[in-house]
Amino acid sequence: MHKHKSNGMIIRLVDVVLIVLFGFLMISKIQQQVDIPLPHSKGESPVVRADKEVFDVFIRQDGRIQCGWLDSDYQVTMPLDNTDKSFARAKYNELKALIEESNPGKIPVAIQAEFNSPTQFTVDMLDVCKDLGMQKSLTCFQMVEPETDGEG
Repeated sequence: MHKHKSNGMIIRLVDVVLIVLFGFLMISKIQQQVDIPLPHSKGESPVVRADKEVFDVFIRQDGRIQCGWLDSDYQVTMPLDNTDKSFARAKYNELKALIEESNPGKIPVAIQAEFNSPTQFTVDMLDVCKDLGMQKSLTCFQMVEPETDGEG
């Protein structure tokens, strides 16, 4: 009988200790607070300003990947048809060399893809940034035809 009495006391003691432990956990602040910057859209058109602290890369639906601004001469035209793997790999390496050369300070890259651009080009650009150790962000935009106000 004495054995059963001590087992019951140990179980009650464990219950009390667990209740006290959970009480301390509930009143203590154990979560780590981290400030996470949330993405936001300003509704601006993708126009590069000279004072920006990002390196803009535009991915066009016709296969052009342009560095710096929309009408940039610093561009690589990626193949729309990937049947020739060696040619596609050569274009990828050309793109990587262009990004490495035109962004030597490795400032963050803002990848801006046209709405109908091939997804593979965006993935290639993300891979280039990863290979070169550059931070990146990704947005999608749609080119809008300017209105002519009825003029020919």
